Amino acid sequence: MNDFNSIVINTRCTVILNYGDCSACTIDESDEKVNWINVSVRNGELTIYTKPNYYGYLLMHGCYPKVTVTFNKLNALKMQDRCFVKSAKQLILQQLGITVREGRLEIGVEASYIDCTVLKGGYVKIYGETIISRVLMYHKSIYEGANLTASEGQIHVHDEGKASVCVTDELELGMYGQGKLTYRGDPKMRILQINKGSALKQIKTSTVT
Repeated sequence: MNDFNSIVINTRCTVILNYGDCSACTIDESDEKVNWINVSVRNGELTIYTKPNYYGYLLMHGCYPKVTVTFNKLNALKMQDRCFVKSAKQLILQQLGITVREGRLEIGVEASYIDCTVLKGGYVKIYGETIISRVLMYHKSIYEGANLTASEGQIHVHDEGKASVCVTDELELGMYGQGKLTYRGDPKMRILQINKGSALKQIKTSTVT
């Protein structure tokens, strides 16, 4: 398989992410279901999709075929459909841009920079360590980052999003709807806006459940 540094998921599936020495993608399903998922690599981008004539089978059977993706470098991850993405173990990254329109993302990272946008009913849970964390939320999305320790953080919560973060040094925040934000740490705060109806709370305990 050709090398890639970004992943786009345009179908219903379960994706397991692995950090490794070379790029690889396998569909871990039976002969019939393996035809329901297609992959292609173009211009450094791995796309996981389903041909239109097979998408109905995914809906009819409530099926989320399993796909295992191994990468050596990953800069971008876009989840465009109702999919489930997890990391098999902690992922080693320099910088990663994440967009979750639907579905559920749960990954552990050791990174320098994480930029995450969550839309609609998307759910994101990230744990580990990063130097900089940026989060942008819309609609009724959920972001759980209380176990992702960041030196610097920036979070903007729109609409009815719910978020948690852990920042040690500097935190910039804006709450523009009726969302909720909890944070760990004792960072220097830069508050851009907190709308009436939104909620901001500091968590004093060392762990979050």
